[in-house]
Amino acid sequence: MELTDTLRLRGRLRLLVLDEDNRVVDEREGDNVICTTGYTALAAALVWSGVQDQATNLGVTNPTYLAPLYGAVGSGAGTPAKADTALFSELGRQVVGAGAASPATASIAAQATWLFYFPSPTTTWTVTEAGLFAGATATAGSGSMIDHWAFTPSVTISTTNALILQVSLLLGP
Repeated sequence: MELTDTLRLRGRLRLLVLDEDNRVVDEREGDNVICTTGYTALAAALVWSGVQDQATNLGVTNPTYLAPLYGAVGSGAGTPAKADTALFSELGRQVVGAGAASPATASIAAQATWLFYFPSPTTTWTVTEAGLFAGATATAGSGSMIDHWAFTPSVTISTTNALILQVSLLLGP
């Protein structure tokens, strides 16, 4: 009898809208699509973390990191797909502000979580999508799209609100 185990990877995103007193005034949370470029970036970063101390001896000359890691929000419409490489219509992005990991148990997935803080926009935003980008810059569409999430109803971010995007990758059960 052959025993096999598969690595289950899934993403979950959460948006919190904060008023000027930092109170939560709106919230959305949901599962998302892990993109093909995301799987590639995660695999490359995992390989690099396992060989970086021996990279020279192995002839590996290109380090691969997920950093700089950016969260982005957009106003586009459509259905996220594994082949996506960008948001449908990006409004803004922010570099990661915090991150944490939690361990797995026999019945609970391990979790990697990153937070992205968006200060008050200069014009009101209507947000309908979000994503995580590895090896990115502040330029819209840059980096490798790890995951993509679209949701309804939309979230309105006024010029007095701020936004927190929480991106979690769950690995395991």
